[in-house]
Amino acid sequence: MDTKYEVLQILNENEGSFVSGEYMSQKIGVSRMAVSKAVSSLLDQGHMIEAVKHKGYRLDGKGDVFTDETLQLALEGSGIKGFYIPETVSTNMDAKRLAGEGVKPPFLVCTAKQTGGRGRLGRRFESPRGGVYFSLVLDGDKISSPSLVTISAAWAISDVMERLTGIETSIKWVNDVYIRNKKAVGILTEGIVNMEEGGISQVVIGCGINLKTRIEDFSPSLRDIVTSFYPSGETKIKRVDVVSECASAILKAQSIDFLDEYRKKCFVIGKDIYVIRMNEKKSAKALRVNDEGNLVVKYSDGSIEALSCGEVSIRF
Repeated sequence: MDTKYEVLQILNENEGSFVSGEYMSQKIGVSRMAVSKAVSSLLDQGHMIEAVKHKGYRLDGKGDVFTDETLQLALEGSGIKGFYIPETVSTNMDAKRLAGEGVKPPFLVCTAKQTGGRGRLGRRFESPRGGVYFSLVLDGDKISSPSLVTISAAWAISDVMERLTGIETSIKWVNDVYIRNKKAVGILTEGIVNMEEGGISQVVIGCGINLKTRIEDFSPSLRDIVTSFYPSGETKIKRVDVVSECASAILKAQSIDFLDEYRKKCFVIGKDIYVIRMNEKKSAKALRVNDEGNLVVKYSDGSIEALSCGEVSIRF
């Protein structure tokens, strides 16, 4: 293991208490100088570590430090392998590349900033700093219902964010999580096809969570329709904890019955809506979400359709 990671692990386990450099050097099996260099590197990354002569080092874990080391600590025991990239074009692109290189799921790629994030229907997904952006790769053979993968992620993230923040969330079918009547979470699911067997070998679930993105950091055209959980940019919640808890919840959701809870959170059910296809709006009423995750709608002519994909909006 990397000395810096092991030093951080020991300090994290003893958060708030002093740990001597001698103890860490003996436990890790390196020199005192190596421990001192690891602490200096952690300080450079933004970790708040107090050093006192004859006492040792003490970690103040209140800071939101997002590094490969903090990600590995957060994912420890989850069974999910993590890759941290400080800035990237798209975590979905990185996840698909790693899958192609043979990395076995479940694993995730996360970043502090995306420059080319994508949403559903080919739209651009803005990813300024302060948000949480990750792509979780799952084994296609271990997914019991592929049609439910996207909505399982929406429900899992909605549930985790309510628990972490205390802020009530709702879901716009299929996969957008809303707070205060504005979008705060977007999800893009993509399949990796096994050409020889003709099935989906892996599923990539890309998630963008506006945790503490400041409103002024969004494009002016989006400020009326998007928000973040902490639009002032201030919160004690750590981004790595959001990543690890949401990824673990999505993984768990593949083997539990969550549909009734999803339906309770889905705010389009029972509403008059527009079904939008190819820039054409068709009036309908959203009746329910069926067991396949489709939105069942009734059009003004009385016909009924179960939507498996597409875009809907509330009619006012």
